[in-house]
Amino acid sequence: MTLSRLKEKNGASKLKSYIIDAVAFLAYLADGLPRKADEIFKKAEKKQVKLLLPSIALGESLYTIYKGKEIFGKVIPLEKIELIFQILRDQDILELICLNLEGWRFFHGLEISELHDRMIVASLKLFKAEAILTND
Repeated sequence: MTLSRLKEKNGASKLKSYIIDAVAFLAYLADGLPRKADEIFKKAEKKQVKLLLPSIALGESLYTIYKGKEIFGKVIPLEKIELIFQILRDQDILELICLNLEGWRFFHGLEISELHDRMIVASLKLFKAEAILTND
């Protein structure tokens, strides 16, 4: 959990937040987001909402890029990874988040078989986000 998220959790920010899964993040990088998800990303660019990227989704995204897999018909070049790190460092559009102990308690209580999906849903609960953005 980051300091800014702790402040938001305690009422310092009224922005709605959305959890981004790996597929949505990769679709964003490949300019292949569905309309509704694209609208939310545009709101984030205008600082009207906050997008939260769980570390597991970042890992999945980087791994996909390293493997050279096509994302919606495009291969994301390795050179784009530094841009990803810059975007996350600046925290203007996306904020990288991690589960703390409370988040792992949410994780423990979920009945979801896939590790990454379970971590994403636990992040949703921990950060009290509006929804999880994916490719659909």
